[in-house]
Amino acid sequence: MRRLKGEDNSFLAWESAVQPQHTMKAVVLDPSQMSEPLTFDRVKTAVRGWVDHIEPMRWQLLSPRVGFGRPWWISRPQIDIRYHLQRTTAPAPGGDEELAATIGEIFEVALDRDRPAWQLWFVEGLSDGRVALVLKIHHAVADGTASLRLLETLYSRDPQTPLPQPRSTPLPDERRPAPWIWWPLVLRHQIAALARFPSIVARTVAVTGVIRRRQKDGKPGYAEAFAAPAMPFNEPFSASRGFAYRRCDVREIRRVSKAFGVTVNDVFLTICGGALRDYLAENGKLSGESMTAVVPVSMRPDEAEAEWGNKVARWNVDLATHIADPVDRLAAVASATRTAREVQAERDAWLQHDWMEYWPLFWLYSRVLPILGAKMKRRPMFSLIASNMRGPQHTLYWGGAPIEQLISSGPIVFPMGLNFTGWSYRDEMAICVLTCGDQVPDPYGIADRMPRVLAELAARADSADGRLDAPDRQAVSG
Repeated sequence: MRRLKGEDNSFLAWESAVQPQHTMKAVVLDPSQMSEPLTFDRVKTAVRGWVDHIEPMRWQLLSPRVGFGRPWWISRPQIDIRYHLQRTTAPAPGGDEELAATIGEIFEVALDRDRPAWQLWFVEGLSDGRVALVLKIHHAVADGTASLRLLETLYSRDPQTPLPQPRSTPLPDERRPAPWIWWPLVLRHQIAALARFPSIVARTVAVTGVIRRRQKDGKPGYAEAFAAPAMPFNEPFSASRGFAYRRCDVREIRRVSKAFGVTVNDVFLTICGGALRDYLAENGKLSGESMTAVVPVSMRPDEAEAEWGNKVARWNVDLATHIADPVDRLAAVASATRTAREVQAERDAWLQHDWMEYWPLFWLYSRVLPILGAKMKRRPMFSLIASNMRGPQHTLYWGGAPIEQLISSGPIVFPMGLNFTGWSYRDEMAICVLTCGDQVPDPYGIADRMPRVLAELAARADSADGRLDAPDRQAVSG
């Protein structure tokens, strides 16, 4: 058994029928290069091989019968393949937009907590005989860095690697512990949490002092909560999901990054903010106030340290959507992320994680926030979620079939009913837009603008005025 960390458990607390908290990892394959046809039966066998050889593919939630404490992961390799492997066909002609519509439908339904926390969809009908594998996996299992580890375990760099095969001897299901084992285990963790509580409070007081000192010294802080005006995507949402994505040239993103001395993440956020600005302007919703974003960033000291679960901090960043000029907007975003980095360095970076260990407080917070948000129609806590991940830079294969596209998206969390997720793969970054389908019926209204914003920045990078008014901006690769 493996006990969930507080941050992992937060995604269970946030989850509801209209707010499923799984992530999505999709790959597009060219099966014509496989030695044998990729039949559905072969996919079934390969999925059973995944389950036998990849630990989190066997994890099922086990909640304490005593009614308090965090749940555990328990190994249940004897899966119901009819649930975990689904089959569907994308609409004709099977391009990116048709695949996106299919992914949006797949995204809508929450995973069954009484089974291991994932589901794979085999999508046929794509153009030129391509197929897609769409993996839904609960966010409690893996953050972005752990998901990268998972992808590089599911797939291979070597085109000669065969499809995975199940073990000759089936693995047994792990049993629920007996009450005389379970009760002391839960009680021990609760006593340890109570013992740590005074130090958590003391650290919170210290962080408050840091924030006040920054304010006294006139230094900027994180983007303020409840500062951005409400937009349609900040309203309470239904289970309907709209999904879109566009592929951007990573080489152009890096060129803009280098030309202006900013990070790849700065360019990504500016692309998202610029596309959103243009969309809102066209629909008569653009405000003179800026949208704000919650930006997850890895807290792992070494990117190679990719244990399962979640280890992220959350920056609150102003997207400068009130600024028309793209380069001025990039400068403002770069300044905001630099401030976020400084604030994180000065504060107790793990304090938020440690508070999440107190599950009753977080459970209460996750239930109260929607009530407060529904009453605060004019000011959501933050506008949206935006994250990007540096994915594999080399070609991956599945049983000899090269992976041509990698598409990833995280969930939406009220009141942030808009999620931008960018994952790079080789020389492309697929930037995804996830929304509530009832609030933003056509997410391509936003997604189609992202390549245009990048083109604007790239053109300015070539011109004489393509410099940010930020001489102290360190050029780093984000």
